[in-house]
Amino acid sequence: MPPPPRRPFRPRPPQQREHGTSWEKSADWYDRIIGERGSELYQAVVIPGALKLLAPKQGERVLDLGCGQGVFCRALAQSGCQVTGIDAAPTLIQKARTYPVKPPVRYLARDAAQITDLGEFDAASAILCVQNMEHLDVVSAAAAQVLKPGGRMLWVVNHPAFRIPRQSSWGNDEATKIQYRRTDAYSSTLSIPIIMHPGKADSEVTTSFHRSLQTLTSTGFSAGLRLAGIEEWHSHKESQPGPRARAENRARKEFPLFLALLWEKP
Repeated sequence: MPPPPRRPFRPRPPQQREHGTSWEKSADWYDRIIGERGSELYQAVVIPGALKLLAPKQGERVLDLGCGQGVFCRALAQSGCQVTGIDAAPTLIQKARTYPVKPPVRYLARDAAQITDLGEFDAASAILCVQNMEHLDVVSAAAAQVLKPGGRMLWVVNHPAFRIPRQSSWGNDEATKIQYRRTDAYSSTLSIPIIMHPGKADSEVTTSFHRSLQTLTSTGFSAGLRLAGIEEWHSHKESQPGPRARAENRARKEFPLFLALLWEKP
């Protein structure tokens, strides 16, 4: 039997919300989770997939937007790129500087839209941060401005069809032994508050901005970019043997975790 209906979450439009989008207050907690190399999913899925799709070349100038503590910046630097990392949270930038890499990465604490004074770049990336950017249209326009003709930009996001905070969840159909994905909202653009430490009275709150695939791509097109590639990435994990292992493993292969969009400047 399917689960009983849930009370729908009805977020106000983004312009009416007052929650901050910076991860400054969560920087210490986030660094303990991600650290120097990133989470298991970063290491096994996100970084390899992003490097393959963006295809950075030695000597290229690459701009990493929303870089956090620099996990992808360091992967780019190890590929021989000249990397600049941008993040709005100064504490995350400070932590990024504590993780050495050669060639060194230039880190700047500033908004991702404030980049037009940094010169031209061969490529740009925004890895799992687009959903934290309320002004994605402004960021996209600024990134398009600093990209060289023929330059490319990679977005990696939590899959907007299947991983929507408070709007998607797993369910199990016991009769058919199938694990399914439930989605209660997809087409609406949502501004969703995320309590970083549930159960903690004074927990800080960040905001996740859900956008459909159409809305995401329209934003890139409006910035004058063209879509050069699209990929969906699944979990690499396998369940331990058990009564639901087969259904869980099948579901992992059917419902991707991440969506990657590769943009190109004409």
